[in-house]
Amino acid sequence: MKKSMSLLGICIVFTLLLVACSMEERKTAVVNKDIKEPVVYDDEEVIEQVVINEMESFSEVKGSSEKTLTNKEDIKIIQDAFLNANKEPGVADMSDPHYKLLVGDNSYYLWIHESSGTIMNRKDTHVIYSFSEEAAQGVYKLLDSIYGENNNDQ
Repeated sequence: MKKSMSLLGICIVFTLLLVACSMEERKTAVVNKDIKEPVVYDDEEVIEQVVINEMESFSEVKGSSEKTLTNKEDIKIIQDAFLNANKEPGVADMSDPHYKLLVGDNSYYLWIHESSGTIMNRKDTHVIYSFSEEAAQGVYKLLDSIYGENNNDQ
């Protein structure tokens, strides 16, 4: 009788340990997932402004290039492009970004051409997200209207 009680006690302790470990793994997965998303706001959140800087390199902003967007239609173009960007497989190895954008509390690198665009959340520089051709064209036209002659084909 004592042997079976001891065996039952060991089984219960082992089961509890397995459940606890399983719960900890799920918690870690959720935390890591949050970092890898391109945008942490949703399409219902109101973004009041987007701050844009042209970039010389990953660490150097082009002097006197900071622009702040407050026009709701312009912000919507950027927000829609970000919300609909598709995660690309593999680890990112990118050239210097064209722009740095501050959207809400989040900062992103942006590579933009007439028909393609890529963003990278500065919190996770190993993952990139690509715009649809239509979204890239909208963002490209917007930035071209802000900065004039677009020199992104560096």
